[in-house]
Amino acid sequence: MKRLLGLSPFILSGALVALAAEASLAATATITGVQLNPTAEGVEIVLDTDGGDLADVFTVSQGNTFRADITSTRLQLADGSSYRQDNPAPGIAAITLAPLDANSVRLIVEGDGQVPVGGFNTGSGNSLVLALQAGSQPSPPSSLPANLETVPGNGPDIAQVQPEAASPEEAAPAEEMPRPVRSDPAVDILVPEPDVTIDGVVVPRPARQIAPPFLPRAVPPPVGDIAYAETAILSSSIDLGSNERIPRLVLRNAPAREVLSLLARAAGLNLVFTAVGDDGAAAGGEDGPAITLDIENESVQDVFNHVLRVSDLKANRVGRSIYVGPVLPDGARNIVSRTLRLNQVGPSAAAGFLASLGAEATQVVNTTEIETVTIEGSTENAPAINRVLETESTTIEQLTYDPEDGTNVAQPLTGLQVITDERLNSITLVGEAEAVELATRYALRLDLRRRQVAINVRIIDVDLNASSSVGVNWSFLSNGTFRVDQNLGDPTGGVGLAIIGGNPLDGLSAQITAAINNNNAKILTDPTLVVQEGQSASVALVENVLTSLQTQVNPETGAVTSITPVFEEAGLQLQINVETIDDNGFVTFNVSPQVSAPQAPITFNSGFGGAQTLTPLQIREVSTGSIRIRDGQTLVVAGIIQDSDATSVTKVPILGDLPILGALFRSTTETNQRNEVIVLLTPDILDDSDESVFGYSYVPAEEIQEAIDQYR
Repeated sequence: MKRLLGLSPFILSGALVALAAEASLAATATITGVQLNPTAEGVEIVLDTDGGDLADVFTVSQGNTFRADITSTRLQLADGSSYRQDNPAPGIAAITLAPLDANSVRLIVEGDGQVPVGGFNTGSGNSLVLALQAGSQPSPPSSLPANLETVPGNGPDIAQVQPEAASPEEAAPAEEMPRPVRSDPAVDILVPEPDVTIDGVVVPRPARQIAPPFLPRAVPPPVGDIAYAETAILSSSIDLGSNERIPRLVLRNAPAREVLSLLARAAGLNLVFTAVGDDGAAAGGEDGPAITLDIENESVQDVFNHVLRVSDLKANRVGRSIYVGPVLPDGARNIVSRTLRLNQVGPSAAAGFLASLGAEATQVVNTTEIETVTIEGSTENAPAINRVLETESTTIEQLTYDPEDGTNVAQPLTGLQVITDERLNSITLVGEAEAVELATRYALRLDLRRRQVAINVRIIDVDLNASSSVGVNWSFLSNGTFRVDQNLGDPTGGVGLAIIGGNPLDGLSAQITAAINNNNAKILTDPTLVVQEGQSASVALVENVLTSLQTQVNPETGAVTSITPVFEEAGLQLQINVETIDDNGFVTFNVSPQVSAPQAPITFNSGFGGAQTLTPLQIREVSTGSIRIRDGQTLVVAGIIQDSDATSVTKVPILGDLPILGALFRSTTETNQRNEVIVLLTPDILDDSDESVFGYSYVPAEEIQEAIDQYR
């Protein structure tokens, strides 16, 4: 047979049709006669068959023609190879029965101006009966009446007055009479509202506030671009190494094993089939599930893979043999192993993602158990000894995803095993080559770097006794501009936030620089923090202050066992938490500045060890919540004001302590100090790709280079 396949494609076509005929010969019926029986509605067509099972009939109506295709049937009449009868019944023009191909017969019934209507049923013996009747004539289109008759409704009648034609005299426009001018009545006011005059200037009355109109429609928030990556999931296929094509193949309810064996022999290969599944039972019987084919002009390799997919069978080719079965043993599968060393994502997270796609993942978990054992003393007065025992145990946990029955969830990684290694931050993939390659592409999508942002933090302390408050004017929200208050009025204690970018920042920097040059402000710190997405950073300019004492008392005797001082941090603390850095250049973070200052010391007698001196703290704290700004914009946090009053007494020794007369020898000075803290935050997203040269072109100054060389 292999020699014939190589000689000519025409000989190959005949061989394949012969093979298909051998497989379906037992199921082919033969039509040996045609009978027409007139009925009251039309006519019955009786087809006498000989041998084979009942055929499948496919009917279709098109125009005035009723057509029926009878499969797995051959036409063998005594008086010829076809049958035709003209005008067998009223409404039916002709009946024609002819072979469609070697294993199919077509019956055509032509109607006379209308499509016939009929249906097949089983007659006595081996016969098919088609009952036909003439179709109904289409209804003629309805004619529209010239006038539409109506009936009165239930509402009140409204008289319709037809306007009369105006005479020429009445048609001329009449002279318009003058209308009287309407004047509003005067309102008697007992006491008129007086004008407000300041320094001889009349202050204008405030204009009436009018609420702005609503927006014409609802406007959704802006949406940025979303980065996505597609991974093509291709079903596995078997390469038969053959370019042979099948001109025609029709099979009905044929066993999968027989169909695959037929196709394998056509390609010159061997077939090894097993019907045993996971549960040890044969799936679909010993020969596999039933397959129905109607193939025309298709390659043998494609038909072979089509049968594998619809029957849910696995296959693997080794040499000239093909192993086929619901579940193949490891020796008959193409199993490969691949280890991936992950850079960013953790092995447990990667294994969980692959497990949701159908893979079976295992991870090694080390558990440490701590147990305290008390050992009593050998003598009566000997203290007990506590011994701590640590026990380490290793367990293997399995990560699987088992969807509910009937959900039809796609699991492209079924049959793949994933093993994690926390020490090496790697995963090992074991399975068929196609599944391992697909899982590798998924792992590459997960192993992305988290972005980093360099946040410049400038914390400035402004002396409000010498300058005005650097408050934030919120008018920029309405007209799109930012303005810093330049007035010399009293500062307010509120906290202001603003987001600025571009030229408005120059005006703020100029005002801050002028305050620093005049010794009215000083920069407390100006660091640049590099923070990764999802991490936090902090800046603290603090000193420890004794704020309280912690005393421990014996509950039985009431004696004081220990006194421990408690220190707290006083100064400036700033916490920055970077939540997300999206693909559109926006940074979402929150800032929590806190300013605490020590107050006047307090001396009191605690009763334990004499007088104690403590320092209370004045704390000012604000939390901005989540704020989203663009790369390069500046966030201004202002209005954190600290107000302190101090009183100092200067006196002459001894004389200043005298009653009444001592006031002449001492003086009291009261000092009020007001400071405002301004925080400027500017994020700059770092480009840490392979093409980035960030940090390589840095040339330190001479002083900085000397400091660096000292620590080398």
